[in-house]
Amino acid sequence: MDWLPGWLARRLVRLDSVARQVKLVPRPKSPVNFSLNEPTPTVFASFQVENHSGVDLVLDRVITEVWAGQPVAYGVMAYRTRIPKHTTAGQIPSLRIALTEPAIEKVKSHREQQQPITYNLYGTAFFDCKLGSFEVQLVGHEAEVAG
Repeated sequence: MDWLPGWLARRLVRLDSVARQVKLVPRPKSPVNFSLNEPTPTVFASFQVENHSGVDLVLDRVITEVWAGQPVAYGVMAYRTRIPKHTTAGQIPSLRIALTEPAIEKVKSHREQQQPITYNLYGTAFFDCKLGSFEVQLVGHEAEVAG
């Protein structure tokens, strides 16, 4: 595929078949962390991309929502990252999102009651490749914040 011109590659391989072989998943260790001890309290969201296709990709951006019973953060990671074919890329920059006052209160109330913070992580990743552009969704990954 690498040596074929784009117009010929598009005739031989369908873009939707490449998209089905790409996954946006939360990073295995601590994909979401709340940091309330900073001047601006933030939440960090970390992803990795599994590219099982035979095409090199460029991750253009990831749009993310973090819920902890209610929406607490929304942001965009817009750092273009190369994802080689047949690899898992875990070195995607973490998304850092400032928390709103209601979100801070929600997280603090869980910590004061010594309840684990259960969150849902949603994301949409946008990719470019020689075949065109496509998007992949991460829908409703649910877990507890470690520590």
